[in-house]
Amino acid sequence: MSYKTIFIVDPIRSDRIQMAKFLSEEIFTIMSFVSINDCFKRPDLIHCDLIVFVPRKDKSEIKHLFHIKKKYRQIPIILLLNNDFPDINLVELTDNGFASPYKAPNNEKVREIMLGLLAPDGLPSRTEVPHPVPIADEVQAALTTRPE
Repeated sequence: MSYKTIFIVDPIRSDRIQMAKFLSEEIFTIMSFVSINDCFKRPDLIHCDLIVFVPRKDKSEIKHLFHIKKKYRQIPIILLLNNDFPDINLVELTDNGFASPYKAPNNEKVREIMLGLLAPDGLPSRTEVPHPVPIADEVQAALTTRPE
């Protein structure tokens, strides 16, 4: 499985960091942005596989999504519902060219949708890194013969 890139768009820094930590996995690169326009200022640098957009009143509303180019509207987008936007009309987004919009009421649902889209076969097993300091043979023997 190749690496995937996720863009998190939320004007509130602490929420962006919390979401990035919650979604982090070895095979995902996560980048966070204050506004949706910041994501695509330099599109030649990195390719996006998924956008997590958190709408906020007067900061990053749904209408800001309609300002991005049509080619970026093909990227799957997850809209995280909050107190400012308790519900979002996905039909309006689909009518405006968004190929696959999703809405999620909480972080767990965002993670579930994300894994379903980017890792449908499940996550690969984590790679084990050996401890940098080798364990001496006598310590290893003591650990294996320890009474329970």
